[in-house]
Amino acid sequence: MAEWRGHHSKWQPNERHKTVTQMLQVPTTATTARTRTATTQCHAIKASSNNNSHCHLRQRQRHPFVTSTSTLTLLLSLAATAAIATAAAAAAASTSTSASSSTGNLNAGNSGCSLSEFNCSNGRCVPLSKFCNNNNDCGDGSDEPRFCTRCNRTYYGDIGQTYALELHRPKQDRVPFVCVLTFTAAGGQHGDVVQVTLDSFTIGRFTSYVHEGCPDGFMQIAESARTPIGGMWCGSSWGPVLFYSETRSLIFTIKLNRLARDQSGYNFDFRIRYKVLSKDSSVTRYGGIKLAGKSFSLSMSFALGHNRIVLCFDFAFAFPTELNQWHNRSSFLNQQQQQQQQQSGQEDFTNSSGARSDRYGQDFSLFSAYANNKTFMDSLEKPLIKDEHNYTEPKYYLGDLIPGTYCSRIFSDCDKKPCRLQSPNYPGIYPRNLTCYYAVRQHDVPHGKHALILVKQPKGNLVWISTQETAGGSNKMSPLPSGSGDKDKKFEPKLKTWNDCDYIQDYVTVYDGYTTRDPIILKFCGGGQAVPASVSSGPELLVEFSTSPFGTFTGTSSQLLPLYGFQLEVEVQFVDIQSPTYSKNKKPCEFWIRGAGRGILENPKHSLAPNSTCLYHLQGMGVFKTFDHLSLSRRTNSQSGLHQPLSRFKVWISVLKFNLDPEFGQIDETSVGAIGVLQTQEDCSGMLRIWDGTLRDPPVCKDLNCISETSSYSALGHYAHNTTNVIARFCRGTIPRTCDRSNINETYARPCTISESYVSSSDAITLELRNTESTVLRPLDFKLKYEFIDLHQDGLPQGGGELDCNRKFVSSLMDRKDPAIFRSVRNIFLFGRGGTRHLKCVYRFEALRGERVRIKLRKVTTANRPCYARLDEDINRSFCYGDTNVRVEIFERPYPDSILLHRGCVCNSSNQTHLPVEYTSTGRDVEVHFIAHNMTTLDDPDTANFEGMFEFVKAPTSCKDGRRKFGPSGTIDMTFGDIECRSRPWLIEPSNGNKFLYVRLKAIFLSKHNPKKTLNATHLQTNSWRCETKSRAVLTTSEGLTIVACPLSPDSNAYEFVEIFSSGWNERPNFALINRSKAISVEFLRPSNGEYTFNWMELVPRPTLSIAEDCQFKCAELGACVNASVWCDGVRHCPSGDDEAFLQCSALMKLPAEILATLCLLFVLSCCAFAAFAYKKIKRKLRGSSVLQTRLKSLSSMDTAVLDEKEVIC
Repeated sequence: MAEWRGHHSKWQPNERHKTVTQMLQVPTTATTARTRTATTQCHAIKASSNNNSHCHLRQRQRHPFVTSTSTLTLLLSLAATAAIATAAAAAAASTSTSASSSTGNLNAGNSGCSLSEFNCSNGRCVPLSKFCNNNNDCGDGSDEPRFCTRCNRTYYGDIGQTYALELHRPKQDRVPFVCVLTFTAAGGQHGDVVQVTLDSFTIGRFTSYVHEGCPDGFMQIAESARTPIGGMWCGSSWGPVLFYSETRSLIFTIKLNRLARDQSGYNFDFRIRYKVLSKDSSVTRYGGIKLAGKSFSLSMSFALGHNRIVLCFDFAFAFPTELNQWHNRSSFLNQQQQQQQQQSGQEDFTNSSGARSDRYGQDFSLFSAYANNKTFMDSLEKPLIKDEHNYTEPKYYLGDLIPGTYCSRIFSDCDKKPCRLQSPNYPGIYPRNLTCYYAVRQHDVPHGKHALILVKQPKGNLVWISTQETAGGSNKMSPLPSGSGDKDKKFEPKLKTWNDCDYIQDYVTVYDGYTTRDPIILKFCGGGQAVPASVSSGPELLVEFSTSPFGTFTGTSSQLLPLYGFQLEVEVQFVDIQSPTYSKNKKPCEFWIRGAGRGILENPKHSLAPNSTCLYHLQGMGVFKTFDHLSLSRRTNSQSGLHQPLSRFKVWISVLKFNLDPEFGQIDETSVGAIGVLQTQEDCSGMLRIWDGTLRDPPVCKDLNCISETSSYSALGHYAHNTTNVIARFCRGTIPRTCDRSNINETYARPCTISESYVSSSDAITLELRNTESTVLRPLDFKLKYEFIDLHQDGLPQGGGELDCNRKFVSSLMDRKDPAIFRSVRNIFLFGRGGTRHLKCVYRFEALRGERVRIKLRKVTTANRPCYARLDEDINRSFCYGDTNVRVEIFERPYPDSILLHRGCVCNSSNQTHLPVEYTSTGRDVEVHFIAHNMTTLDDPDTANFEGMFEFVKAPTSCKDGRRKFGPSGTIDMTFGDIECRSRPWLIEPSNGNKFLYVRLKAIFLSKHNPKKTLNATHLQTNSWRCETKSRAVLTTSEGLTIVACPLSPDSNAYEFVEIFSSGWNERPNFALINRSKAISVEFLRPSNGEYTFNWMELVPRPTLSIAEDCQFKCAELGACVNASVWCDGVRHCPSGDDEAFLQCSALMKLPAEILATLCLLFVLSCCAFAAFAYKKIKRKLRGSSVLQTRLKSLSSMDTAVLDEKEVIC
């Protein structure tokens, strides 16, 4: 035993290990009394197996101190580690007591021995590991027979017990020496997994990882029921090394070919400890960590400078039950070992993570892995409920072992189960001379989706594969004496990639596919860092793990590496099967995007292998036949002298984001600090180039811009030819032309301008994404908006240029007279999202003599504005209501050089609009106007568009009368001519532009439509029932004001009239009215027989100034001067009839003024003479009658007097 102790005394833990060890030796049970005083009192109870518990009360005064962030972080991390240890030790007393009592009873009461024990001759039972150990453990020497050996035996164990085993150095005459040790977990209390710890190992010398690396001797490890792979270990180890079985048994074969001795001793030393574990407690490999609530108090003391700091903590969180029990037993056994070491002088073995690695107790490398895992420790702060079994992590699915292989496995449908790829014998040392394949495949894929397989490991402490830095030749992990802290800092676990893994040739390779012929997207070794995600381009992915034939344990101590091998997580992602987010062919990586729409294009969602090139072919392509293909003659272009553009489409590219991460393991200098330092040096190891045209193959050029070598290709499309050249290049460190503001708010952001974007000269653009390093280690991201600009327009251009949307459709140039389709313009640069505020497109239809034009609007969209169209059933025409900034209007030109007359309006922002809208002209020329005012960034060809049909039909041949009228006034009979010609409009025009027209019609007012008003408030009357006829009279001005009336015959008893003025009459004075047409159109729709007339006259506004001379002929109620010809012409033009009054129209009133004055004078004199004569006559007559009455009166008075005197007369 002295030799054993002496050998182990060579290894000395450094100060950092001792500090962590001391801090993990926390009391097993504690009670804390907390008071609200200035003095902090912390009670700590130390428990041991030999002494009673006692309490020490210490009072320390708090001192203010200043420390750095790193110091505080260290203190908090140490406190967390100590807290875990305290929680694990909380139930140590009860657990240890019960375990000890049960073991004691088994040994005392059972006459037979268990499978893990040796049956002594005296009936005692001792562990199998004590057989032939040069120590009389049975008491009768039956465990130490003559010529006994520990080799070629099978060893069993009980769960919870650790057994030590040592092979003594063979004598020289025993060389070559061969020993086979078998460790078996028999199930039940004898465990499911075998754990073997190499405490001391030296077999020969190690020379190479590949060729004859162990010339003096070696150790081989095999699994039961597995084909031996023949890997070898030799050389010397430093510190404990762990093995875990995957099957029931581990078979160690030790062979020493030559015994030698140097200054450090002999070349053979073999001391191990083994134990058996249950599968449920092996949570690192199989998962299924459970939670159990624990709460405790903790006091810690630190020395910082000259100050003494006392920290008191109260913890209450969920702690894994298995780890709790595991650590409780360790804490109790470690205290026993500490007391024994103090008595015997043995050294304390503690790994860097703080987990105890004692001789008699258990090894806690699995627990230390979780203690070092910050993600796991953070998850303990609150209970996590994942399923009904209260698992923080479910049971892992480790794949199905392929028959006939040692470690190759198949994984399927990992979207439904937690798949984990693990190295053989994980988390222990992996075997030598093996190649494992992990094939992951997704069978169940939703309809319309495509599956991508992702493997990663965000927890860096779960990955460690030997690298050159930890190899014995580099000697970077050799034991360092205490006090060499600076040298200890030189080793930092890192993830190595590609050629850095070729020294030892232990590495993991990830293939983008199911075979090793597929592209390699990642190759790594080392560990201590998170393994970035590797994503396949399809539903299959292959991971290969290879190890070298020979190996040594130098640099693989659990002091720095608590876990060995790797564990990778598997995820499944689903993307749309039609999206350009994955490459359908691994070689070449190529995407084809054809159409006439727009979208967002991003980098592939899967990883790209080094030196990959992905090409994105964006090509505009029509999805419907156009009017030109259907109706236009082949001689159209030659006759018209106009040509279609070479390319129907153009491609508009706006780059929103481009980012190339720094090299793997380096800090991004552009993200340091709040402002950051922009990189000035250009790095084009990953770049994006934009090619103007179709690029068939990845270009091969000597310079980055590919200026010296350009390739010409003919376009696939119907329209054009182009020359391919680079128009933009994006690399790390450059400031390209981007439109990154759309990343903040794509909907309401200001649209990207031409100066911030790229527009192709043809119908195709090719994006070339090239990377020299794998995108797993150095992600290459981009995001851009693309849009196919449809330059095609139906019909023939009236002007020229791409931005001219005025078109014409000529009947004489068409071979076919069938109905044809015409659509609105779709050039985005003519709309609000393309930077244009106002738009007006005119579509002109020219018929031949004897033809009419029939227009049918079957689809109209004017989104983003509340507007709808309503059909006036009296005249079968549509009018717009609401916000009419975006609308489609129909106009007719009744005569070649006349004005356009409004014949309808259509808008549609909802389903209230009556569609389709149909109109048949009465003339040869019709125009459809597509108008959009005050457009915003939300307006584009998808929100403002229309589609219609047109047809040239035959017109009546008998309508040859002229219906265009001029003059100061007139009266027109609307029933004149053939009945089929009566619907032709009458066009009344003034004699000059300074005069207005006034039209008056005896009719019943029905409705009025004014397109110039904002809300177009139309006045509807319910007077249709009063109409004597179904005919309708429609009066229209040049501005579109339309009045619908029901005409009345002249002999109608109804005294109702409808009147209308020329445009601008109510807006005077306005100098803008000078060039505005004053014409008025009168239509007689649904004509019938009868007498229906209307009259008109020219008006001139009366002078507004008092000093101006008033007009001679005027209509006072209209406030207008009229022409003299309308005065007394027998037709009432003024509403009041002043123009036909007697005083205005008598013949005497037309005599000269002198004659009228003389006649008036004579008339006055005659009247006076007649009056005088009459007066005399009357006076004379009155005078004669007066004398006779006097006489009679006097006579009467005399008679009366006589009678009075005589009194009585008989």
